[in-house]
Amino acid sequence: MEAAIVHDYFVQDGGAEKVVVELARLLPSARVFTTFFDAQRFGDRIDPARVHAWRLSGHFDERRFRALLPLYPAYFAALDLRGYDLVVSSSSAFAKAIRTSRRHMHVAYIHAPMRFAWQFREYQEASTLMGPARLAGSLLSGPLRTWDRRTARRPDLLVANSRTVRDRIRRWWGRDAEVIYPPVDTSEMPLSRGNDGYLLIAARLLGYRRVDLAVDAANATGRRLIVVGDGPERHALERRAGPSVTFEGFVPRARLIELFARCAAYLVPGEEDFGIAAVEAMACGKPVVALNRGGTAETVVDGVSGVLFDEQSVGGLCAALERLDGLDLDPLAVRANAERFDRSAFRAAFGDLLLRIGADRSLVAPDSRV
Repeated sequence: MEAAIVHDYFVQDGGAEKVVVELARLLPSARVFTTFFDAQRFGDRIDPARVHAWRLSGHFDERRFRALLPLYPAYFAALDLRGYDLVVSSSSAFAKAIRTSRRHMHVAYIHAPMRFAWQFREYQEASTLMGPARLAGSLLSGPLRTWDRRTARRPDLLVANSRTVRDRIRRWWGRDAEVIYPPVDTSEMPLSRGNDGYLLIAARLLGYRRVDLAVDAANATGRRLIVVGDGPERHALERRAGPSVTFEGFVPRARLIELFARCAAYLVPGEEDFGIAAVEAMACGKPVVALNRGGTAETVVDGVSGVLFDEQSVGGLCAALERLDGLDLDPLAVRANAERFDRSAFRAAFGDLLLRIGADRSLVAPDSRV
């Protein structure tokens, strides 16, 4: 019996990549197929010998992976994995399109339907995309939606990473999905009562994440804000930021955990599909101030583990911060809320799912079997 795992690309260390790392542990004999694989960043978590990347990966600067958008649909749609008994794809856009056998099982873990096809207006909102890129996005969004909907019929079973994403799958693809929340290693996050007074964001700096609202709120109130992460909006955000805002770019994992442990609160001003970083902050006992939409509306308990706000504006965020100042939240209760999403829960749920649909028991790691 053979298994395969498919992922769009391993170029940034985000929530989707954490899911694939856990899937690789769950299916220890599975081969991993992708476009780009940054062995320096991921090689200690997934053995590079297991990974099969496309030929372009050795001849193209992976930091410019978004420039190859027109090629990804064709690559994944042609990727032939019909020889594998079990295929699990991890898809934010493309991986679900791979070819599998009708005699075998393809389970697609969906982080989101293709955002830049279905939500292009939101994707470009607050972004610095130039006119040609905006025009190209507008022209391509229709054909990409058609491709996304058509290839969404290929997997035998869909698994959504949140109820929010399940609702989008129902609305845009006309299919149902099970919900299994992504894995968070809560044991890695120290419970902390330390507080250096700064607000924290750790995210890919894309326009739809609305980091600009957090920067403007920090400018208006003088609150310290530390932004971790990189992306196409970084330079524009740096120009926008006042003296109380610091950009650290990509930081080692140990530094990020330290920042979680010493922050006053973690901010989510945009709509997340799930939001692993917010759960990691809560695992440290830190409250989360988040938009009351998307995945954080499912993970943050208002008044217990943080504050949810409805108006996606600088004023709405500032009001939420003022409300947080008046609350006396228990770090133990904040952490307990985060532990609902521990990676042990992910392993148990996904392992149980695979066995329930008839996957060979020899493929699933013994400690994940239910």
